Order: sequence, then C-alpha cells, then structure tokens
Amino acid sequence: MASSRVPGARLESLWQQAREPVFLLSPECKLLLVNPAWEELTGYSAEQVIGLICRAHGPTKPGELGGVAGSFHPPSEALGGTPSGGPTLIVHASGERRWRRVEFWPFHNEHGELMVLFGMVRPPEAQPAVPDADSERLRHELLEVRHRLWERHRFDELIGAGPMHGRLLEQVRAAAATTVPILIVGEPGTGKHAVARSIHLRGAAPDAPLIPFDCEALPSELLERDLFGGGPGSTDPALPFPEGATLLLSHVFHLPRDLQVRLAASLGAPIRVIATSIQPPDDALRAERVHPNLFFALTALVIRLHPLRERVAEIPLFAQHFLERANQRGLRQQKGLTPEAVSDLEGYDWPGNLREMSRVVAEAHEKGRGDSIGVDDLPAMVRGHLGAAYNPPPLPGALTPLDDLLTQVERRLIEYALQRARHNKSKAADILGISRPRLYRRIKELGLPDENEPVEEPASANGSRT
Repeated sequence: MASSRVPGARLESLWQQAREPVFLLSPECKLLLVNPAWEELTGYSAEQVIGLICRAHGPTKPGELGGVAGSFHPPSEALGGTPSGGPTLIVHASGERRWRRVEFWPFHNEHGELMVLFGMVRPPEAQPAVPDADSERLRHELLEVRHRLWERHRFDELIGAGPMHGRLLEQVRAAAATTVPILIVGEPGTGKHAVARSIHLRGAAPDAPLIPFDCEALPSELLERDLFGGGPGSTDPALPFPEGATLLLSHVFHLPRDLQVRLAASLGAPIRVIATSIQPPDDALRAERVHPNLFFALTALVIRLHPLRERVAEIPLFAQHFLERANQRGLRQQKGLTPEAVSDLEGYDWPGNLREMSRVVAEAHEKGRGDSIGVDDLPAMVRGHLGAAYNPPPLPGALTPLDDLLTQVERRLIEYALQRARHNKSKAADILGISRPRLYRRIKELGLPDENEPVEEPASANGSRT
C-alpha cells in the first residue's frame, strides 16, 4: 500500500473493516483515533489515550500512558513519506508484555503535505507489508535487550550486553537474595548507585526505605549522629533504622576509623548495608584506609563495575538508552544516532563513564535539529576520536618532568593517527596537521615501529589487509 491521497470515506471504510488493531497519528505524532482491537491489545480505552504524543522511547511500567504511547512512535521514514515499520514491545495495562509488528502508511493532501499516518499492528511473525525502518535499528535492539532482562531477571533498567554485563546481573540477583553486606567497587560514573537501587528493589523488603549517606561529604559528627543515634562518645553499635531498610554508604572508606569499627560491629542487625567505593578494598587495606574489621565484614560479596572504555561494544546501546530518556523528558524527539556519531562515541575514552555519557547525549539531544544525533551535535572533545589521544597517562605520585610528559602525549597522538590512517603516513600527517617529512622524523626520533604503508585496497572478508 503506497502513500497516496485518500478521501475520508475510504479511510473510514478501512477503519470499520480492520480486524487488526489500527490507529491514526497526526504529523506531530499525536494519537487521533484508535479502534476497539487497539484498546483490547493495550488495555487502555480511547478516552485515556487520544491526544497523547507518541514519543521516541520504549514502553515503561504498566499504568504509565506515555509508555504505551511510546510503543507506537513512527520511524523517520514514515514521517518522511515512505511506508515503513518494524517490531515494537507493548506493555499491557495488566503488566503483560506483548511483541508486535507495527506498520505505518503516510497519507498526503492535494498539496503533497503529510496529513495523517495510518498505523496497523500485526503479529510479530506476520509477513512484512512494508520495509523495516533503518533508522530504528538501535531502538529495536534496545527493546530486545530490555525484554530479555525482564524475562530473565524481572527488571529492565540495568541496560547492557555481553559477558561482563551477564556476570553483573547474576551478582545483582545473588545479592538481592541475601542480607549480607555488599560492596560495589567502580570508577566514578560507572553506575554504582543504580546497581545498589536494583539490589534493594529486588530484595525481601522493596518497600522499605533506601537511606543514602555520603561518607566523604558529610562531617564525622553528622555521620555519627545520623548513623548511630545518640551523642558524641556513644558506644551503642545498633543502627537506628527500621527493619528491612537499606543503608547506602557511598565512599565508605572515608568513614573515620572509630566509626568503621562501630559499623563493622553493627552489621549483624536486620538492616541491609550496601557500600560503594572508588578504591578497591585490597588497596584500601594496604593503604590503611579501612579498618580490618570493616574490610572483612564488607568483602563477603564484592561487585566490581567495569569502566566504559572496557565495554566499547555496548556504547551504542547505552547511547540509545540515554537518548530515549531524554526523549521522555522533552518535546524534542531524536530517534537515534548516525553511524558517524556512534563511531565517535566508540572512539572516546569516557573518563566519566556512564554519567559523562548521559550528560553528553542529553546535551547533543538539546543541540540537535535533525531527527537523529549527528557528529556535529557532539561536544568537540568527543568528535574525531581525539578524546583518548588527548588524555595523557595518569600522573604518578612524583610529577613527571614536563618535557617527558609532552613526549608521551606526542607519542600517543602519533600512534593514534597512524592507527586511524592504517599506517598511511600521508593521511596520518594530515590528521595531525603536520608535514610528512616531520612525521617521518618524529617516528624515528621516538623509536616508533616504522611499518610499511598498506596497499590502498579494501580489507578482505576476515579483516586482514593485502
């Protein structure tokens, strides 16, 4: 069925005869009409949903009307005038999750302007009547990941894929089934608090309070009073919190040592303690930043979160997740990221990990004017894969002489440029903005391997070069 000018009578006939769930969207993606089969599919009445904007994000919890509307957001191709579709996940009002295929046909007025989008919901195994939308690839992948998480673990907020993420999910499930203290270790921004919340919500008392304390930011007197109750000098180890509560102790090794001893003595109480640390516990013990009693109490179950630079294959998924969160918050809707933008995200080091990526994607979402985030929407530090090249190695305890440090940075820049140019020195010199003779001279002076330049032919099927 092609995009065409359809009289109102014919559209009404299609509507009355439709046995499948069908609906109409305005060019602004507002729900205009839904038929009884659509109401049965979703569990929501027409009166509840008419007028809702179908934003570009996946479904949310049952009862959230914005979530069910998000399952029917049209792809860019349909809004541009080309019939298209793809899989969607619908959360019924009862909580049941239903996979379907949704297809869109655009209709135009006599001036060629988009008038309405006709949508039809079909079984997932149905033969496609329209092509799948290329612009929705990442969005569909995220839907599938969230669905698999829900099917296996009954939660879908800890997004990820691969062996590292699989181990994390198993650890979260094991931690939720026990009341022993838990220590979550990871660099800043790796999602320690999100993991802690997931453990608490999957535990025996999800409705009990989750009570956070920042052991680095709060003064010791305040920590002593609020953690243990009573005044200074009190030795009662009991924690004055309701049974089933979870204490979330951030930067736990910054607790004063006397409070560490009291905390270790109190951990037998019917209160869950989840602690977080940037520093691994063994390093903290060697540096005498943690009392041995607390060390042994907290290390029965340790969850280590990997930095984003070690999870490069998951970066497109994380970026789409943060983009859809931004779509939920604002009127502007961006459906995905261009391949060039994804490439730049994958080439950046992400020193701030997931927290930094969330901020970068939110800023790009606000800046962008198209329907997808492109390279020009990204911050300058992320574009061109230069994030890693411009981050020098961490400084050791003793300061490195400036000349040596600059040499290290120059070496990394040249190695980066050669790798990106596949060791074509002319291209590498262009990337660095220097002449080819100067690049040759610096390669020799720095003692870098002088590999032969490749023949300008595409890589073979197994990725090797001729």
